[in-house]
Amino acid sequence: MRFDVKAIFELSNELPQSAESYLEELVDEANKTLLKKGCPKGREDEASEVKSYSVKGNTISMRIVSGRYVRAHHAVKRMKNFLAKNLGVKFRAGIRSVKAKQFKITYELEEEPEGEIRLPFVSKIEIKGKTVNLKLEELDEAMLEGGAADRILSLLDEKIQRQKYGGKAEHWELIWQSEKREPVWNMDPTQEMIKLGWVNRFLPGVWYHSFTSTKIMRAMEQICLDEILNPMSFNEVMIPKVTPLHVWLKTGHMPGSAHQFYYVSEPSSWDPKSWEDLADYVKVTGEIPEDMLKSKLKPPFGGACFAQCPPLYYMFRKKSIAEEELPLKFFDRSGTSYRYEAGGLHGIERDTEFHRLEIVWFGTVQQTTDLKNQLLERFKHIFNDVLELEWRLAKVTPWYMAQAGVEGVEGVAELGTIDFEGWLPWKGDREKGEWLEFQNLTIAGTKFSDAWQFNTSSGKQVWTGCAGIGFERWMAVFLGQKGIQPSGWPRRFRERFGELPKEVRTQGI
Repeated sequence: MRFDVKAIFELSNELPQSAESYLEELVDEANKTLLKKGCPKGREDEASEVKSYSVKGNTISMRIVSGRYVRAHHAVKRMKNFLAKNLGVKFRAGIRSVKAKQFKITYELEEEPEGEIRLPFVSKIEIKGKTVNLKLEELDEAMLEGGAADRILSLLDEKIQRQKYGGKAEHWELIWQSEKREPVWNMDPTQEMIKLGWVNRFLPGVWYHSFTSTKIMRAMEQICLDEILNPMSFNEVMIPKVTPLHVWLKTGHMPGSAHQFYYVSEPSSWDPKSWEDLADYVKVTGEIPEDMLKSKLKPPFGGACFAQCPPLYYMFRKKSIAEEELPLKFFDRSGTSYRYEAGGLHGIERDTEFHRLEIVWFGTVQQTTDLKNQLLERFKHIFNDVLELEWRLAKVTPWYMAQAGVEGVEGVAELGTIDFEGWLPWKGDREKGEWLEFQNLTIAGTKFSDAWQFNTSSGKQVWTGCAGIGFERWMAVFLGQKGIQPSGWPRRFRERFGELPKEVRTQGI
């Protein structure tokens, strides 16, 4: 590992010619002491060293090179403070700004990348085997001192690991499978529902649900209330459905899911006069001028609900929770969720607007894992005995957790996500066809309590778990296997559902 920085220090005044010998003394002192401080004994050759410097006008140019310890970009800050203190006293010259004209990094990889790598702020990448050379240019002081170079290397490792996992961000491991059940039919339920007037496409991935599909999803929601939430004493809350970007930054959804958000912007002005030109244009042309509209909006400050739970964690920021109140058990069903799916859209099984019920719980390690296991058994009862589905459970381990090597730590085996997948008969046989993830259950450990700094009143860690229930996906799996005629539905669900409503019949004119 090698870091090579060409730094420029801009001074408040020009240095006199007599300052050159003094600057030489400062650099010599820094190389012997300041830039070695904190380096492990015997590894001083890997610490930073000023290799060359020059003075021109009110700038000092300096090349600093290092190995792994006291890295060159960290040494720049040390040199800034050191020079400012000494030059200020002797020549009344402070340091106005610092930048890196050029920054080269040589880094040894654990594994060769399997494809092209792109990195922000990097103007050139050369990869030869397991050695990568990065070139960055014109970095400001904030980038140098803020640890951007170290985060770029972490991002490089992350991208290579993602490539190793076949472009996926997770491992998939089958852990349980239900008994095989013969499907009633093998038709696409969405197309049949359209013909019957149960649903109607409004926008790509957005559906109008009429009497029957609405009643099906409400029946499923009631099953959740009767079989899970009420018996387990979960309490209903209404979580905000617009999430500020800074909340997603803390939870990790930004940048990880940034390409799937629907962003929310405020008007730049409330004053109707500032909107008069747009209103006039619309009245005259009957069209909406998109460029004019964009100019009247502030940059996005947040996004429409992507996952319901992040704002809930935010509400507990820097709070302590009395241990006797744990576990805390919440559920939210107060609004729609939005995810931009782009080319993956087809029918009700993959939407951009969908209706979810989110279950969230806080507790100790034991309480959190006990609740996960209780929920798992209740879901099994619903899917096996009420809906009579053919489905399976898969453990989904994020790649970074698999690479961390933390399996031996107490409770860590419980971390991660379990996906519930249902067979879609109309997309092929059960061995080679498609299975749809229609439900998940996650133990996040202290990921969110650490991010928002909440714990117990005695300072103990709080673990969290969540389970997202998407009713469109429940319905897609159910109707895909059981058909659209109630006669093919399981008795227990028919009893919950009741009579089939009479749909409104319309014709085009």
